[in-house]
Amino acid sequence: MKYILYCRKSTDTEDKQVLSLESQERELLDIGKKYNLNIVKVLKESMSAKAVGRPVFEEMMGMIRNKKADAILCWKLDRLARNFVDGGLVIDSLQRGVIKEIRTYESIHLPSDNVLLLAVQLGMANQYIRDLSENVKRGNREKMSRGEWPNHAPFGYLNDKATKTVIVDPVRSKYVVRSYELYLTGSYGFRDIARILYKEGLRTKSGQKVQINQIQRVLNSPFYTGLMIRDGKYYEGKHEPIISKEWYERAQDMLAGRSRPRSKTLFFPLRGYMKCDTCGCALTASLKKGHHYYYCTNRKEICTEHKSYMREIYLYEIFGNILDKIAFSEKKVELMYEASKERLDMDSGYITKAIDTLRESLESLKSRESRLLDTFLAEQISKELYDERILLLRNEEVSLKKQIKDLEAKTPASMLEPTKKVFLQASRAKKEFLEGDDFKKREILENLCWNLSFKNKTVAQLKLKSPFDIMLKAPKNGSFQDLLPTRESNPNYLLQREMSYR
Repeated sequence: MKYILYCRKSTDTEDKQVLSLESQERELLDIGKKYNLNIVKVLKESMSAKAVGRPVFEEMMGMIRNKKADAILCWKLDRLARNFVDGGLVIDSLQRGVIKEIRTYESIHLPSDNVLLLAVQLGMANQYIRDLSENVKRGNREKMSRGEWPNHAPFGYLNDKATKTVIVDPVRSKYVVRSYELYLTGSYGFRDIARILYKEGLRTKSGQKVQINQIQRVLNSPFYTGLMIRDGKYYEGKHEPIISKEWYERAQDMLAGRSRPRSKTLFFPLRGYMKCDTCGCALTASLKKGHHYYYCTNRKEICTEHKSYMREIYLYEIFGNILDKIAFSEKKVELMYEASKERLDMDSGYITKAIDTLRESLESLKSRESRLLDTFLAEQISKELYDERILLLRNEEVSLKKQIKDLEAKTPASMLEPTKKVFLQASRAKKEFLEGDDFKKREILENLCWNLSFKNKTVAQLKLKSPFDIMLKAPKNGSFQDLLPTRESNPNYLLQREMSYR
């Protein structure tokens, strides 16, 4: 028989269990030597057997299925399995003779053995691990009822191995206090706090900045007030508190949104339409000394201009100048509208005539299709040629119907009114923006503006929504006669012609 020597320990921690794993291998090799066993592979695994999914165990069973081995040498049966899935696989393989022998330090198990006894032993192993888990949980609850913390000390504390208690970390505890100080001001988020603590010397074990989820855990944990929580139940701890209960409750109110130091009524009409040209981050706003200031969020933490503040009144002037560049004389817009309307009324006869012509062509298709069918039935053309020509006629029919539909939709009102509305909106935008309240300013920006990027407090790039981007780039010269539309009039054509000769 070809044996696999399988050793397992529950964890991969560097403790006495490592010796247990090595001693298993040594003892089993002695057994193999004593009985002259053919050991083809030594497998060692550092993983609990209470759940399925052990890679080394699966490797062993794969070798047995592939007939590279047919026997197992292990210290005890509970080394093989402590769950019913893996245990059932071992029992089934042994019962069917796929595994010819399982040899342990104490006994030998063969396919002919009473399977009930093997199942009982593996069942006892499963029950043992379940009992062990419950015993550990019960022990932890008992320790916590005495005010002792049973796990690794949280951030800001240390485990005292001599007294088996938790003591305050003199170095990191100050960062816990600092986190609460910054957060309770209401001016700093988790990312801001992590950045500030990094500048003040806080590092992870690898020398990196702590993650924002670590900051959130600190602010959420009642441990720093002297309380411990497990399964929703609170315990009074013997460890020294780092922060007061008042601070903790205030932080919880802020985290839950029940209390915010910053006013909820502040409204910044320009926020969301500006970004920093240097780093690409959005500009945010805050209230300082009675004025609204806009500045880069520096979210990427690479910006050199994030301390450059612009007052809102300064930005109003910039937006006003931009809106002035797309403004047109309302008198001129009205003249253009009336002239175009008159031209379209003159052209209405042309449109009607064009529709009639298309309908006549559509009717002629029916007679052409009928003659084609007669020719095919008289066997004067082949089936392939008939199919080819009928397809062309059908395509022509679709095209004619679409042309008729498009012409019927070209009424003066449907073409001119949207164009006029766009021009008037652009003409009135500056005045309405400067004289309107914050909500009106916001409405105008939503309708006209995509975003502006700033550098050195000046506009570096500007992008307006269509068609106002066309108006912004339009030249300012041209005569009124040049602005009159042509027979191909449509809203986009009128607008582009107007822009081209403004």
